[in-house]
Parts: sequence; structure tokens; C-alpha cells
Amino acid sequence: MSTYAGRGLHGQVVNYVGSRIMRGDLVPGETIDLDALLHDFGVSRTVVREALKVLTAKGLVDARPRLGTYVTERSRWQLLDHDVMVWRSQDDPDPLLVLELGEVRQVIEPAAAQMAAVRRSDEQLTRMSQALAELEEKFDVEGDLHVEADLRFHRAVLAAAGNELLERFEVVLEPALHARNSLVIRHESSTEFLRKHRAVFEAIQARDPDTARMRMQELVAGAAEDIASILSKKPSTKALLDARDRAL
Repeated sequence: MSTYAGRGLHGQVVNYVGSRIMRGDLVPGETIDLDALLHDFGVSRTVVREALKVLTAKGLVDARPRLGTYVTERSRWQLLDHDVMVWRSQDDPDPLLVLELGEVRQVIEPAAAQMAAVRRSDEQLTRMSQALAELEEKFDVEGDLHVEADLRFHRAVLAAAGNELLERFEVVLEPALHARNSLVIRHESSTEFLRKHRAVFEAIQARDPDTARMRMQELVAGAAEDIASILSKKPSTKALLDARDRAL
């Protein structure tokens, strides 16, 4: 998964500060030490200023006279921004992000599969088939190879739904699959994981919208249940999950 695409030192400063905010190293209200950035990266004030403009546009930082540049309240963060999601899902993923991404997938992807079964073209079905074949081939390979194939499969389903806004859902889908992979590697058997994907494909191939919706619901719900089960066993996240459940 790629982070902020800015080149050189400018991009490094953006990714460094953005990642620190997402990890909680810099908390809302905390002032950012600009002199430290200048020293640590050996850059000019212009480079730091441009990097902070990027972070301001993402809602992560702001500046006030006499207060300086500070981290904003979470309510201002652009949580659907691609870079923000990547920063939250890299390394040790934010458990709240992982859970909420799973819930969003359950809302959106079954409907997308239902629409794809009606609207898909033969070319789109071929792309799904190729992604599925690659997923089956690479699932037992170490690393992220099967995650990339999985992402291509789900992207193909979204594209076949024939809705441009749904197709853009990949900004959520990519970090969701990578974060799930970091938590659920080999939790579900390869046979069951691949069976669920093939069942989605076959329903779309047969132009059976109701079955396509049902099979995708089974697939994404299973992933969400796996994640919730794993996270509930981590002492560091149990309190967060309990507080979240009480708020529902």
C-alpha cells in the first residue's frame, strides 16, 4: 500500500507527521515542533510549510497566532482520505479502523455484488475470473501477494456494479484488506476462504443477483467476525471495544 505520493523530502515529512498523528504519538491540541522537523530532515522552512499545507488539507493540523501549528481534533480529520487510512492501517492497525471498515464492507459490497450480477459485461467477468484464479494460486504464498489478488477481485466486482461512486470505494477497500491480512493471516482455512470467493463469482457469472448478494454478505461478514474475535482477545483493545459496544 502506498502512502502520500509527494516526492523527496517533502513527501517524507508529510508521511512522518501524518503517521505520528495516526499512531497517537501526536495528540489533538499538541503543538508540532517545526524546528525539530527542520533539524531531523535537514530541509528548508519552505519544504516544511508545504508539507503542513498537505496535512492541513487533510484536516490533521492547523495553526493559530502565538499557539503555532498544532494537531486538530479528531472530528476534523478527513478519515476517508486515502493517506489517512493508510497511516491508520499500517504496522499495527488501528483496531477501531479495522472494525469499522469491516462494517462498511458489509453495508456496501453485498449490494455491489447484487448490481454486478445484473450489469456486468463479459469483459468484467473475465477480469473477475482472472483475479480469482490468481487468488487461488497465490493464497498459500507468504507475503501480500494473495492480498493484492483479493483486492483485484473485489475491485472487479465494484467496477462491474456499474456505479462510479461504488467503484471509488476502493479507497476504503485497499486498507481494509491489508489491515485484515495483518490480523487474520491463516485464521480461516484456505479452502473456506476461496470457496466463499468462488461462490460470489459463480453467482455473478449466473446473473443471479439475490444469490450474489447473499454470498458476498457471507464473505464479508465472515471476515468481520474473524477480526472482532481476534481483537477481543487483545487486552489493549478490549476496553476500546467494550466502550464502543456500550455506545451503540
